[in-house]
This record gives sequence, structure tokens and C-alpha cells, in this order.
Amino acid sequence: MTGFDPGFTTPSMSEIFSPGSTVAAMLEFEAALALSLAAVGVVSAESAERVAEACARPVPDSEAVLASTWESGTPLLAIRSFVSETLDPAELQAFHHGATTQDAVDTGRMLQTRDALTLLESGLLEVARSVHRHVGENRDRPHMARTFLQDAVPTTFAARLVSWLASTLDRLEEVRLTRSRLRFQLGGPSGDLASYGAAAGPLLLEMERRLELRATLLPWHTDRSQVWEIARVTEGVALTMRKIATDIALLAQTSVGEVMVRPGASSSMPGKRNPIDSVRAVAAATAATGLATMLTGAPANELDRGLGGWHVEWLALPMLLQTCAAAVEAMSRCLDTMEVNVDRMSRSAGGATGDSPMVDLVLARYRSVVE
Repeated sequence: MTGFDPGFTTPSMSEIFSPGSTVAAMLEFEAALALSLAAVGVVSAESAERVAEACARPVPDSEAVLASTWESGTPLLAIRSFVSETLDPAELQAFHHGATTQDAVDTGRMLQTRDALTLLESGLLEVARSVHRHVGENRDRPHMARTFLQDAVPTTFAARLVSWLASTLDRLEEVRLTRSRLRFQLGGPSGDLASYGAAAGPLLLEMERRLELRATLLPWHTDRSQVWEIARVTEGVALTMRKIATDIALLAQTSVGEVMVRPGASSSMPGKRNPIDSVRAVAAATAATGLATMLTGAPANELDRGLGGWHVEWLALPMLLQTCAAAVEAMSRCLDTMEVNVDRMSRSAGGATGDSPMVDLVLARYRSVVE
């Protein structure tokens, strides 16, 4: 996205949602549809193969394709024009056969979302492993617990760390489950699969096999619960990253100094150690929570096609996944550079030794994931 601040995304996530990738994902749907139609006997195998070949070609100007949406009302007219360059009229009949724009757009977005959730999973695992390493290095280190930002009772630093670990791994499990449940979209003009007749059932199963997304008996043109679930889970990841980032920033304050992290610089105060990765994680996570609300708070999709409530997803869902990825990346970098000031932490705890039975319980619960 032009002008998108790089602190609120990552290069890999930006590539997943680039104009080229967005158009390519819709073309992947169209190729799978044509080949599936041939497999169930609705179109000829030769025409389907030719459509799939045409869909595999790189689009020279994907941004123009997407921009055309707001002139004609659909990107599929520009996509059809591109595909038709190498097809004769008879072969073109196998392209987009029986489908509607929302089928291509929604399925393309779910293909991108699957890749995005895979990236989030990888990032969360990095965060978890970094926290797990710190647990091992600080297993019995005395640490003062704080409630309402005031000293409470001595505990261990590992107790704080495993709370981060458990939350991160719970979010990881949710991301994996959500990715496994992603569905493709196919309903046709009014969402009733009428264009396919008796072939509708076999077609859905064939599409499921080719796209490796789940089939549903009912299209979700105006049932956006899948998008809401993605928003909920992604927001949860962002909130967990924000919690960890905030804790670290508080412990890294000059007046506390129990941990040190990679410092950002000040333009006016040389030597000042701003916790820049925590700053980025909090900012990106806060943006993500707002974008999640934009999705769940969008207007209801009216009757059989949404009037703007669907379209806002085109902006908010990619940005949500990008800002969430930025928060995870920032947190991973922060944890990788975090060092414990042993003397300061011990003095804060008053020289006490803490006991944290919770640590063993958490490590036993999640050992197979992080080791």
C-alpha cells in the first residue's frame, strides 16, 4: 500500500497483500474453478486447462485492475479482459462459469489470509521460544511483583515470563485453529449455486481439494462470521504482544532498570535509551485493535450482497494482519535483545527468594511446543 508506514507492517506480510498478490489470488480461484468444473463434467477439460494457463500468467498492472473496481464495480471485468487475451470465445466460457465477483474476491482473500496466518504462526513461535530461553536463564531469579504499579511481594522473574509464554502459545493455538477452518466462497449471482444444478455438491468437494480451503453448503456472501473470527483471533495476538511490550517497557525504565533492551535514540538527549521495539509493538497492536473493531463493527450485509459493509473488509483485513505482524516482529526483536540486570532485580526483591510453582506447571503444559 503506497504510503503505508513500514513500522506498521513487515516486508513478508506486505508482499502477501500487495496488488499483485491480491489479483493473483483471485486468478488462483478462477483456475481452480475451471479445473473443478471440468472434473465434474460441466466444461471440457481442454477449455479448463486453457483457462488455468491463462490465469497463471503474470498480470502487468495489478494496481490498474484493482482501481477498475471503483469504476465498473468489480475487478472481474478487467481480469476477464486479461484472461481473454489468450483464449478463444469457446474457451472463455469456462472462465468464471456460474460464479460471481464476491466468490473470487472472498476466496482470494482467504488464500492470502491463510498465508498471513502461517506467517503469524511462525512469528509467535519465535516469540515463544525467546521467552522460553529467558525462563531457562532466569529460572529462580528473585523478582518483585507489582500490583497497581506498586511493589507487592517477591516472586521469580520466571513467573512473569511464563505468563507471557502461556498467553503467546494460547494465541498460537488459536491462529492454527482459525487457519485450519478457513473456507472458500462459491455461491453464484444470488448465492444459491443455481448455475451448477446437480453438479453443485461434487463441485464444492473438488474445489475444497484443489484450494485446500474448507467447503460449506451455504455461501457466506452476507454471513461474515468467518471474517469476524479472523479479526477476533488476530486482535488477540496483538493484545498479547502489547501486554508483553508494556511490561518490558516498565521494567526497562531508568528508575527501575531491571531489564535492558535494544535502545532507540533521542534527537535531543544523547545516551537516552528509548525502548523502541516496545514502542513499535504497542503502536502496531493498538492500530490492530482499531482495525479489528472496523471489521466487527461494519454495517450488516444487506440481503444477498453487502452494500459497503463487505467492501470495508478490503481495507481493514489486510491492514489488520499487517499491523499484527508488525507487533509480533517488534516483540520478537525486543525479546531477543532483552538482558536482565541481575543486581537491580535482586535489590528490588529485597534479597528475597521467591517460589513459583506455576512455572513448572506452565512449562509442563507447553514443553512439546517450544522445545
